[in-house]
Amino acid sequence: MIVELEPWEWVHALNVAARRQEANWDSNDKSYYKRGRMEDDRSAQARACVCELAVAKATNRYWSGSVWTKNNHSKYKSAHADVGTNFEVRCIRTRNAAAVREHQVGKGLHLFVARTVDDEFKRVDIVGHIKYDDAWELATTPDYIDPSKEKVGYRSREIDVKHLTKLDGYEDHRKV
Repeated sequence: MIVELEPWEWVHALNVAARRQEANWDSNDKSYYKRGRMEDDRSAQARACVCELAVAKATNRYWSGSVWTKNNHSKYKSAHADVGTNFEVRCIRTRNAAAVREHQVGKGLHLFVARTVDDEFKRVDIVGHIKYDDAWELATTPDYIDPSKEKVGYRSREIDVKHLTKLDGYEDHRKV
């Protein structure tokens, strides 16, 4: 499902992205991140915010556009989903798989996977969705993660998009 953002929606998402970037200005990457494979943080924040807003728009759910510093992440993240009360949104850029994190299993979450389809991030393809716990069960260890360096309870995996349910034609998103 392609979602086109209105100009004011796009501006709002990019403002939130800038605030998130500033709030975490001096944060260090996770140990398993490979900086050479990643896009710059500013673009990643913009992409994430645009994708979150697009999922909210497509599913008629609330998007808070929340911003907090790394020091407050654990205080707020467990109480706030990306969209609505239980939607986690993952953006994909170069892979056909999205991150699934073990610490989010068992919390009644639903995973949405989206990608921007233009250079300005004005159009978003919501690739699909899946119950988060089901995603964890189907997920595999990506090639960029060394499982021996992960702590149980905080492992990361990825779910191939072939396991997702398309949103196209879905009438009542409240049932998701």
